[in-house]
Amino acid sequence: MNDIVEKPRKIYVTRQIEFNAAHRLFNPELSDEENQQLYGKCSGKYGHGHNYLLEITLSGIIDRKTGYLFDLKELKKILEEEIVARFDHRHLNHEVNELAGHVPTTEILAVIVWEILDSRLKTITKQEVSLHEVIIHETGKNSVTYRGE
Repeated sequence: MNDIVEKPRKIYVTRQIEFNAAHRLFNPELSDEENQQLYGKCSGKYGHGHNYLLEITLSGIIDRKTGYLFDLKELKKILEEEIVARFDHRHLNHEVNELAGHVPTTEILAVIVWEILDSRLKTITKQEVSLHEVIIHETGKNSVTYRGE
């Protein structure tokens, strides 16, 4: 039984959060016709919204003292401060500085979320804990996965 605690074990923990945001898929370097052809109804003049589901997975070695990889209450707090406060009920094209100059696709959003969280986690975690994966579900049928590659 001591082997459970004594042997270093790599583990993955995931926390989910939801946020709602609007965006318009539109590249200003293209004509209106090209944008319409490329993005279809997602390029409508006023944009459209999504109820995003975000999954954040951390990986690392279980802390022998606490039995945790990372306190999920602390991860929830970080996600609320860094993601919900920044993206929830915002228009991604106009209200999120990190997306300025980018077409706010879910792919780009996943990379931005990674950069924000990776930077924050590096300031507060031990070497044994790292951001492993960001998954953003744009709809019940569409999602994007990013692993920092």
